[in-house]
Amino acid sequence: MKTDVAPTLDGGSAQIPTDMPTANRPMNMGQSMNDNASRLDGIAKITGAAKYSSDMLLPNAVYARFVRCPFGAASLAGVDDAAAKKVPGIIDIEVVPKDCTYHGQPVGHIAGDSPIAVNRALKALRLQWKKQPVKVSIAEGAAIDPPQGEIDGADATLLAVYSTPVQTHSSLETHGGVVDHRGDKATVYASTQGTFSVRDGFGDAIGLKNADFEVVCEYVGGGFGSKLGGPGKELILAAKLSRKFNRPAYVMCNRAEEHLDTGNRPSSVTKVKLGFKKDGTCAGGEIRTYGGVGVAKGGGGVSIPSGRYTLGTIDKKHEDVSFNAGGPRAFRAPGHPQAAFAEELALDEIAAKIGMDPLDLKRKLARDDVYRAMMDEGAKLIGWKDRKANGSQKSVLRTGYGMGTAGWGSAPPGGNAEVVIHPDGSVESRTGTQDIGTGQRTTMGICTADAIGIPLGLVTVRIGRSTLPPGPGSGGSVTSPTTAPTMMAAATQARTKLLEAVAKQSGENAADFAVQDGVVLRRGERVLGWKEACALLPADGVSGTADTGDRGKGDSQGVQFVKVVVDCETGIVYPKHVIAIQSCGRVICRKTAESQIIGGVIQGLSYGLFENRILDRNVGAMVNANFEWYKILGPGDMPHIEPVLWARGQTGVKALGEPPTIPTAGALACAVFNAVGVPVRHLPLTPDKVLVALEGGKA
Repeated sequence: MKTDVAPTLDGGSAQIPTDMPTANRPMNMGQSMNDNASRLDGIAKITGAAKYSSDMLLPNAVYARFVRCPFGAASLAGVDDAAAKKVPGIIDIEVVPKDCTYHGQPVGHIAGDSPIAVNRALKALRLQWKKQPVKVSIAEGAAIDPPQGEIDGADATLLAVYSTPVQTHSSLETHGGVVDHRGDKATVYASTQGTFSVRDGFGDAIGLKNADFEVVCEYVGGGFGSKLGGPGKELILAAKLSRKFNRPAYVMCNRAEEHLDTGNRPSSVTKVKLGFKKDGTCAGGEIRTYGGVGVAKGGGGVSIPSGRYTLGTIDKKHEDVSFNAGGPRAFRAPGHPQAAFAEELALDEIAAKIGMDPLDLKRKLARDDVYRAMMDEGAKLIGWKDRKANGSQKSVLRTGYGMGTAGWGSAPPGGNAEVVIHPDGSVESRTGTQDIGTGQRTTMGICTADAIGIPLGLVTVRIGRSTLPPGPGSGGSVTSPTTAPTMMAAATQARTKLLEAVAKQSGENAADFAVQDGVVLRRGERVLGWKEACALLPADGVSGTADTGDRGKGDSQGVQFVKVVVDCETGIVYPKHVIAIQSCGRVICRKTAESQIIGGVIQGLSYGLFENRILDRNVGAMVNANFEWYKILGPGDMPHIEPVLWARGQTGVKALGEPPTIPTAGALACAVFNAVGVPVRHLPLTPDKVLVALEGGKA
């Protein structure tokens, strides 16, 4: 642990704890606005001082849960709620007979004075269900014939079918929140990715004007897309109950409900017919994709071809397939990990057919030089020179190498931000934008401190309330690109007003003054300390506001390399090393940027190795709606992950949330292909599929 020294408001100094630079990532040092700052809310989170929506156990609260269909398709024919109503503490039961089309579909709710009472009433509730026939997969809803034929003019043609499973949302904090309705006012504690979409989405449920209630989401326990789009059914129910009983209402999903009814990354099937010349030139082909959207009518798109490779003329068609399961919601880079898995593995298969190193093929096909430069750097870091030919190893433990690419667009600056410099030297950075765990509170503080020229320790950041300046939802990797330039513009404006006050007092030109490391300079010479300068301000200080900023240049491109060891007796895949090179414009905070990349890789590995919603084919119920059988990557499964921040040609703040999770599963599959010599074309890469491949079949 090292410490930075920052001036305090009494003229002394304070030690701000920061971590030492990570020894194995020296390439990332010196490339961000702040290399060593730790999260401003880190201590609050690890000590429990941070209060999440799920922590808001308010006095005299009402607790509620939905009554849900236990089958994939069934009719609720009758309700006998007499026993449930007799459970002590139950105050409200509403169940409406209806036809249900997926496991977990709500048919009503039960509310009571305690969670225990509600759970007892749910068990006591006697519902009469009439089960209906179900469909539980893409294959049952669409005719998917294998691709056939050859591509004219091609030296090699790849005919293949790839598939990916449903990935459910598994944020640490589940969906829902608390509504505290007090008649003419209310407070909403929301686990959300959109402070202002929650505020604007209640309609008549809360019975108040937007100005008469406040949405609070200062701490959110994660969100990967499913907490976008307004209050959701959980908060709508909480609002209605709180309004009805004039008591706080607590409605949070449990883990099973989270798997069943909060959306998902839809399953996919991708049929590929691609032709190639021996020199690696693509002669075009056909791609057919199918998205498994459950009871939804859309949302299953697969973004292939990605556009990152030159693949000639591709005839692409897509079909969304409905069946008896919960529908999709946005999920970190919607449609892209599914596509990257199929695209990257297909190119490796083509490379094997034409006798090329897959890295050479992808380098040739890459659409721009940034990808090629990243590939060259990543190949050195992963040790690609040690890669052996596909399937050439005969030992039990076989090593494989794979790589994949990522790309993402970026949002323009926007939202609203305010920075206030107070006469006592304290600085406030204000934006209502939420922090879903990615570091928004920390990055806003760094942007403010850097733009003004003061230590981060002088800045207090206020976020996650609808009474603060409005900002964007956390979706599509827009949060930092939207808010960071705006916050810097607001801070610059506030600094200018401070320097104008200093110049006025001394009769000088404000343009001759600057702030550096918390000291006011005139033509490079020290004039005043920070506290002395702020003492010249009026009683209410000075503020800067902005709704836009400098967009800069750069883009969010990435390349990942994965090294695995495959146990050919058990079929288990052990990821050992991941190099994740990622550009994201100007990096604000090194550690939060590295964390985003590492987290994206972890999620991609989990998707590639383990995650899979399993539906009972007879009744359509999810059989693994828990964390025991719905497996996600754990500490024992973790490889060494090296995030590399690519700063060449980057100036403006760009997207970082989505791109790091796009290429991982595809790169992983390519590495397994290299190790065993046969492609495993269906995620997750579980031992049974690897063993089938080793026995001579394409799993």
